[in-house]
Amino acid sequence: MATHTVASGEVAAHAITLVANTVETIAFEGGLGTVTVLSHDGTAAVYFTTDGTTPTVAGAHCWCVPAAVGAFTVPVSTYGPNSIKAISAGTPTISVQRGT
Repeated sequence: MATHTVASGEVAAHAITLVANTVETIAFEGGLGTVTVLSHDGTAAVYFTTDGTTPTVAGAHCWCVPAAVGAFTVPVSTYGPNSIKAISAGTPTISVQRGT
């Protein structure tokens, strides 16, 4: 499990290539109101959680960015961790961006 940290004052962690079936954690220092997960190449679906739970491929408790170039923005609980965890069955490249 790899971890990336986005420091206070920074906006995002970019160009993260996921390892198939391996959880990637992106931690944000400071406040986090929403988070956007962007798929750069759309080679595989990306499943992610914002509540600290461990995501699974096609997990019913996960948000999903489909296997297409695009992005998905979701709110993050102010009571949860300031991080997201992502997983994919493939090796897509993603960026994870801080919202408000």
